[in-house]
Amino acid sequence: MKTCISITAVLIIIAIPLFCRAQEKAPGKTKVTANNNPKDKQGKDQVPPMRELCILNYKTDFSTLADKYKEDLFPKSNAKSAIHFYRGISLLKQAMYVESIRDFKIARQDTNINRNMCNFFIALSYMQLHMKDSILSICGATLNVPGQELMKPDYWNNAEFTKERVFISYILGTNQVLNKPTDTLLIDALYGFCTREDKFLEAYYNYGTYSYNLGRYKKSIDMLVKVHDLKPPEDTLVLLDLGYLYRLAGDNIQAMKSYNLLLSESRSYMGYNNRGCLYAYMEKYGKSLSDLSAAIRKNPRGIDALCNRGLVYMKMLDFKRSVADFTTVIQLKPDFSDGYYYRGFALKATGDYANSVGDFTRALQLKK
Repeated sequence: MKTCISITAVLIIIAIPLFCRAQEKAPGKTKVTANNNPKDKQGKDQVPPMRELCILNYKTDFSTLADKYKEDLFPKSNAKSAIHFYRGISLLKQAMYVESIRDFKIARQDTNINRNMCNFFIALSYMQLHMKDSILSICGATLNVPGQELMKPDYWNNAEFTKERVFISYILGTNQVLNKPTDTLLIDALYGFCTREDKFLEAYYNYGTYSYNLGRYKKSIDMLVKVHDLKPPEDTLVLLDLGYLYRLAGDNIQAMKSYNLLLSESRSYMGYNNRGCLYAYMEKYGKSLSDLSAAIRKNPRGIDALCNRGLVYMKMLDFKRSVADFTTVIQLKPDFSDGYYYRGFALKATGDYANSVGDFTRALQLKK
């Protein structure tokens, strides 16, 4: 008898927790939240990245530094060699590199013309023509140093700071990022040297671009802040890049300041697009839609802003408007794979699996 009672007690003890668990799972007891809603997850957790715009690209001249030493750009002669010099500059600006080299070689024979300035312009032309050996040769001759010595980081880390070395380090650094960007030690040494020159916009900008390509966002920001401080004519584009870089670095406050300043100076399509993306990342979807709609009004054919607004509608679970935006994207650019992919995604979220399969299939056909 005691044994039966003991067994019964044990069974009751086991059964109570099981009963409680069953009650927790019973209908009407589950707490339904946005995160537990499968449809909500389709709209928020699986949305592709926003399409932000960035204009960072390497510069291949040194106009600001040349302007700083503009006395060197004014030959003290009205001879034919001076005409060759100025024509060489004009040819270089028109990307007529072979012709510009010919003029500068003639010009530098005149002792009244700065020979090193001619060499710098010749080296810039060689860089555009991907003539690596010629670049090293003329740079070495200018500094009276073997060319290969200039390709050693230690040389630049220990070199005396001179105007000529600033020009050469900038030319060699820019040539490296254009043709051999993997040699990070040398590029850092070269750009580290030429960015010591005060107000050298092109060097700051190129070092910032290079750092961005390596994912060194804070270094890139440091360089672009120096560019912004110089107030170049393209400052709104610099602010656009800064806003994007701050966002990548996780500093949304500074990103917003950059975009706000940009839009106070120029109410541009790119500015509204990027600030709209930032608002979306901050989950301020109403403000995001306002900016992206402003971007679309600026440029009704703007694929990026249309895609981004479609993605925000997805985040807000407004799939019909999302489909409408991606349909417009496809109409504007029928061979745009992502347009079909995004629309297929939105159609899938509405339960229209048949049409979503068609869009996904078309996206795969166009994907390169």
